[in-house]
Amino acid sequence: MASLTKLTTLYSVYRLCDALKINMHEEMVVIDEETTQVTGTTANLKRGDTLSVDQLIYGLMLPSGNDAAFALAQHFGRIIINLKKEAS
Repeated sequence: MASLTKLTTLYSVYRLCDALKINMHEEMVVIDEETTQVTGTTANLKRGDTLSVDQLIYGLMLPSGNDAAFALAQHFGRIIINLKKEAS
């Protein structure tokens, strides 16, 4: 089940980047404390790390990093919320 969730996260990130014209190599994500507390398999992310979306995708898929999945979901969730606020 966790692997399917990670694949869904990957698919969603790719679709959002395409739809919003976000360059995955240039879009940067800063890792916060909450992300470092995610349990299970991790990409060993540290608070304050700054990684591109494509680097987080690597961390999501190769070591099956729950922390990388959380960081991506958190980052893109904020983008979606801001877009909805702007549209209102």
